[in-house]
Amino acid sequence: MSSGPRVVLKIGTTSLITDGTLDPEKVARLCEAVCLGISAGLTPVVVTSGAIAIGRSRHPALAAGTDAAQEQAIQQVAAAVGQGLLYAALRESFAARGVETGQVLLTPYDLIEPARGGRVLATFDQLAELGMVAVVNENDALGVRNNDVLAALVSGLVGARLLLLLTNVPGLYDGNPRLADARRIDRVPVLTPAFEAMAGDSIGDGGTGGMLLKLSACWIATYAGVRTVIADTADPTVLVAADAGAAVGTEFSSRSFPGGAPDTGRLWRAFRTPPVGTLSCGAGASLAVEHRRPLRRVDVITARGAFRAGDVVNITGPDARLLARGSVRYPVSTVESGCTPSTELLISSDYVQIRED
Repeated sequence: MSSGPRVVLKIGTTSLITDGTLDPEKVARLCEAVCLGISAGLTPVVVTSGAIAIGRSRHPALAAGTDAAQEQAIQQVAAAVGQGLLYAALRESFAARGVETGQVLLTPYDLIEPARGGRVLATFDQLAELGMVAVVNENDALGVRNNDVLAALVSGLVGARLLLLLTNVPGLYDGNPRLADARRIDRVPVLTPAFEAMAGDSIGDGGTGGMLLKLSACWIATYAGVRTVIADTADPTVLVAADAGAAVGTEFSSRSFPGGAPDTGRLWRAFRTPPVGTLSCGAGASLAVEHRRPLRRVDVITARGAFRAGDVVNITGPDARLLARGSVRYPVSTVESGCTPSTELLISSDYVQIRED
């Protein structure tokens, strides 16, 4: 494998799994796409989903939980069961094409903490030097999150020039892609909440993501300076085509910042999930955001939505324009009732300013 430009390819559950089991044709198509990328001089990193769906099919007790807590535990066990089966199939398929692989199980914390991130980057560097493809998955046995977001963090860490999110929907549409009048959006020069409003849930089953979570990944990657494409997995030439700039899905342009991109930790905390609420703030909040100061209770006029401490929320100004996105420290009930003192910190300066220019 060459030591050419790095690209990160993430493939969704429904693009690998059929009826709870790995689909050999889908696996072969993924491996062919990666091998074509290698032949074109690229250095691919593969991020896969599917371990939970595979694990669920291995034992009837893993089918579904009776409540949220049990479902979370079942998903973690299903991941532990399915992860080895997923990687073994991918390793065998790549090996049949003369490509060696190495498995890398990660959590976001392994990527956003500088010392740990440096060690992970060294692993990717060594695998590439040895001519091996890194096959990455979220370590869901420790806690289920989202592989699209993980792929975005990996793309920022390795300095990829492309993040390709492969799914069963060939891009972002301006309506329900199942409807005949829905139009695919070919290019998003600047990602904004207006585009988020177009996104719906997953089409198909077995996955833990959806278009909104893919857009969360797009926020992270584009703010990290990585051009991102959401495309259909059906064509094995898609990786090479997307890298060359062909219109194969929806392209999200990378962002540039005069003072440098926000660090990946801040990007993850602000964009790891779609926002579940909004803090409408006064004029002082605009100045706070401009100068990267924390937001306090006194800055907030109204709170909308249903959010808990730690959830991602939008921060808007007096004109309702989106200013920033970040993690709130108190649930909505506390903010609405004014239980927190006016000087109490609601969002630290860890938020990310949203630029729509």
